[in-house]
Amino acid sequence: MPHSIGLGMIGSSELSDRLLKGILRDHVVDGSRIYIAEQDERRRNYFVGLGVNCMPDVSASMLRSEIMILSGEKREFSTLLSSVCGTTRGRILVSTIPGRDCAYIQDRVAKATNVVTVESEDTEDGTHISHLTYSPRFPNHMKSAVEDMFRTIGEVETEQLT
Repeated sequence: MPHSIGLGMIGSSELSDRLLKGILRDHVVDGSRIYIAEQDERRRNYFVGLGVNCMPDVSASMLRSEIMILSGEKREFSTLLSSVCGTTRGRILVSTIPGRDCAYIQDRVAKATNVVTVESEDTEDGTHISHLTYSPRFPNHMKSAVEDMFRTIGEVETEQLT
């Protein structure tokens, strides 16, 4: 089912590239509603060729998005988070960066930010599993959008913190 939301993507990883391809392939979010902050010209051209919007900076991507996916290596986490921490109020921040839980992230972003952390694994049989953990008071009506995105690359398991 397509979702009429703005989706921003900050940072990149193999997982985020797979996720973007799956989201576009399965029409979870229309490419015209996806905003990627990318400075590398070659990657910008690649994303534009996929039909998504490349924004000049992270702030421009944030302003157009209800859901932001933060991707990268663990060592890049602080830098990536600092680029969005003041503008996340009322938005959903999905972190695919391992090793940071919802409480840790919520302590570093604007109040009223809903957080989802994602731990991913590939099983021996080749199945990809995304373990999604939702912060307390995460809005139920937005869970389907987040879960539909991750279902494009494999199975989804969820947990709601209280």
